[in-house]
Amino acid sequence: MRTPAGAALLAALVLVGSPPAALAGAEEGKALYEKQCKVCHSLAGEAGKMAEKGGPLDGVGAKRDAAWLRQYIANPKSVMPDAKMPKLKMTEKELEDHVAYMSSLR
Repeated sequence: MRTPAGAALLAALVLVGSPPAALAGAEEGKALYEKQCKVCHSLAGEAGKMAEKGGPLDGVGAKRDAAWLRQYIANPKSVMPDAKMPKLKMTEKELEDHVAYMSSLR
């Protein structure tokens, strides 16, 4: 027999077990990182040819929120006028995937 309390508990467990919406697209973002970003950055000690230009991205998701990452990735100089990172051409979906992956790096 179902009770209202039991139904509420089940609903809460389902919601808690669901992945955060902000991380949807993280796998796609990882693939984009490998293709577009890795040359100028490093993660977990694995560096691209020009990693000294962009530096490490370890823990970036713990240092910056999704709104900051979105704005910076879309237009780096709008956030940091002296940024070395160029403005990259990408679709809105690619931008969201990049943000999801960077947000997952904690």
